[in-house]
Amino acid sequence: MSGGEPERRSSIWSVPERWLKLFFAIFSLQMAGIMGLAFWYEIFVVTSDSWPESIFAIGSDAGPAIGVIAAESIILTEAYYVVIFGGIVEKYQNRLKRREAEGEARGEARGVAKNQRKWESWNQRRLEAEAKGQPFDEPPPSSPPIEEKEGG
Repeated sequence: MSGGEPERRSSIWSVPERWLKLFFAIFSLQMAGIMGLAFWYEIFVVTSDSWPESIFAIGSDAGPAIGVIAAESIILTEAYYVVIFGGIVEKYQNRLKRREAEGEARGEARGVAKNQRKWESWNQRRLEAEAKGQPFDEPPPSSPPIEEKEGG
């Protein structure tokens, strides 16, 4: 590959960076369980081994489980985020976006109404001055009036 961009990879062993803490927490809990079972077995079931033999046996008993535990941890991480957490967060984010849009629409409508009132008030004073034959030199409000669309 030529260029500064690294090659993109896909793998079942990949965990998204934002999920790493959860992955390691699940992995650690499962490893603690397996190691606990291996300790229990060696200490309470196989009692004739020496300490070095027991430690070696514990590693031998728990070692093959690491691959299975890693795979289970990935599956549980995916399930947690995609099924449970992802659905809840997605609903919450959608609700926040909807509320934000409604709030912006209300704020915009208030601004339009306020601007319209300014122009109507200015125009009323202009028409009253014109009806009385008085000069009217008040500048119009800074924003132009909102023109109503035909058919709407």
